[in-house]
Amino acid sequence: MESVCVLLLLLCCCSLSGAQVVSSSEGNVASESSQHVDDKVGNIWMKELLESVGEAAGTTGSLSDIYTVLRELSAKVENLEKAGKPKVAFSTSLRVSEEHYHFGPFDEDTTVVYKKVTTNIGEAYNPDTGVFTAPVGGAYYFTFTCNVGNSGVANAALLKNGVNMAAVYEYANPKSGIYHSGANGVTLDLVEGDKVNVVLWSGSSIFDNSRISMFSGYLLFPIDTK
Repeated sequence: MESVCVLLLLLCCCSLSGAQVVSSSEGNVASESSQHVDDKVGNIWMKELLESVGEAAGTTGSLSDIYTVLRELSAKVENLEKAGKPKVAFSTSLRVSEEHYHFGPFDEDTTVVYKKVTTNIGEAYNPDTGVFTAPVGGAYYFTFTCNVGNSGVANAALLKNGVNMAAVYEYANPKSGIYHSGANGVTLDLVEGDKVNVVLWSGSSIFDNSRISMFSGYLLFPIDTK
């Protein structure tokens, strides 16, 4: 029985080491505070590991009991790995205040800078430039909405590293007092450092109040490109 428990302890310690390696590699894109939390979680997990092995050693020696403990510990390792994955999400709108605001038209294509930040988990979106920079490789989902401005045309696109990935075109007669909105969304495979932003094409304009022209995105899941 002692040899079985010792083997179980070695297997569990190897599993923990694997989780720590994963946490270390992902720590390159995590903050120091996140690493502190991961270390704390790891200490708690180790305590539970030792307690579980101790309980297993005190059993009658049933293999089913040993396998049950091993499955439970494996599930805890998986949860620990998930807890260490980066969290990225942002949602912004064009105008900081609730006043009516028209952006454009311009003589050249112009990056739309969304100043009103509702959510910016991971701080990957820059409200000074309007550009989102991927902090980690993965699959991301982005959406943007454009309400037609005083030019009568809203023609905008979402770019990845300067390449058009999705577009919106909407028309409305400003004199009618009725403004139309267009929206689009796309899932992008990004590597660390990729840039995503919305560009308003020349001659177009968008309108905002009460957050009707927005830009949002979030990480669906990370992808290890190494």
